[in-house]
Amino acid sequence: MFQRLLLGVALATALAPACAAEQFEASAHVFNGSGYGQSYLGAGGTTPLYNQALGQVVDGGNGAFDAFGFYNSGVGALSQTRQVELLSGNVFRFFDTFTNQGASSITTTLNFFGNLGSDGDELVSSAKPGLLVSCEDDGSGSCGSDPVLALVSGNKGLGRAAITPDRYNVSFSVTVKPGESLSLLNFAFLASDVNGPTVSDLWLAQSTGESLLSAPRLEGLSAQQIATIANFTTPVPEPTTWALLALGLGLLALRRSRA
Repeated sequence: MFQRLLLGVALATALAPACAAEQFEASAHVFNGSGYGQSYLGAGGTTPLYNQALGQVVDGGNGAFDAFGFYNSGVGALSQTRQVELLSGNVFRFFDTFTNQGASSITTTLNFFGNLGSDGDELVSSAKPGLLVSCEDDGSGSCGSDPVLALVSGNKGLGRAAITPDRYNVSFSVTVKPGESLSLLNFAFLASDVNGPTVSDLWLAQSTGESLLSAPRLEGLSAQQIATIANFTTPVPEPTTWALLALGLGLLALRRSRA
């Protein structure tokens, strides 16, 4: 079932109408609390961010974020490691693992936070469990200059996400037993034509968010890491399934390059 879903998502995306103009390329720096750190290298890159609680994404391209993607409360006695990457296709992936090194169970609410780049003018275009699509208000109820965002927090109902003016918060209520670990996976997808967001970018953000919600991108994560994810249903597909998915995404890239 999961294999058919992955193939369907890839082929449906490949056959979808091409955007009117080329998409901008997201780029960002890590701010580690004392200054700018390394740039992201994209999928397969060699500089993921580890072990920095304040390792948020700054900008993201076209003013998408002010400081996005870190846990600002609830970590407490849990130890935390993190891996943050800019994957291909303007998808930021935040993979955080929390471990209870104590002798008693720990129950807490972890809050994943983002300061958006809209300066209080954020519109919510679509909201469903695990997925919010939003953009900056241009003053007339349409998307302004910032990219359209698809913010994905999981498909198991664990996260409670909300956007208040210029703020994105997802709360995860968890219990971690002594010696155990759990991981939380969050995605942020940015959509914008090179000349600024259009109506087609809203569609692109919605469709990409739906794809990430049903089939989260796990490339580069080990089977051990995937097994600890608490907020997504993540069966591991066979290698042939990944090959079919890659074929569909390749067809999409070819179609867009010809367009």
